[in-house]
Amino acid sequence: MQRTVRGFGLLFTALALAAIPASAQEGVAGTWTLTISSPDVGTMDSEFVFEQDGTEVTGTAELQMVDGAEISDGVYEDGVLSFLMHVNLEGQWFTVEMEADVDGDEMSGEAYVPDMGMAMPFTAKRQGS
Repeated sequence: MQRTVRGFGLLFTALALAAIPASAQEGVAGTWTLTISSPDVGTMDSEFVFEQDGTEVTGTAELQMVDGAEISDGVYEDGVLSFLMHVNLEGQWFTVEMEADVDGDEMSGEAYVPDMGMAMPFTAKRQGS
């Protein structure tokens, strides 16, 4: 009888852990839809895919109106994601400093372009959440 009760306890624990929604996951790994507001262009949606290994974050970005984008120097620690995004716009590369507060499947932050002295707010939501 005691063995059966322990077996049910393990079964219920396993089921409870399996039932934790993806939204409760820690970190930033996954596909995100990022909405950024620019005074020149208005509001744009972009897709970011982040991979995470410990605090190190890498990834890709599909941005509207640019010829290419690369992500480097990504760090996620204590609920804050920061990374550099190198953007090719009409043959000229710009570095954008990105930083966001992450709350589960949502984040909000600022994209700063040092070459232009311009900061733009953004929000993002993890897809599938």
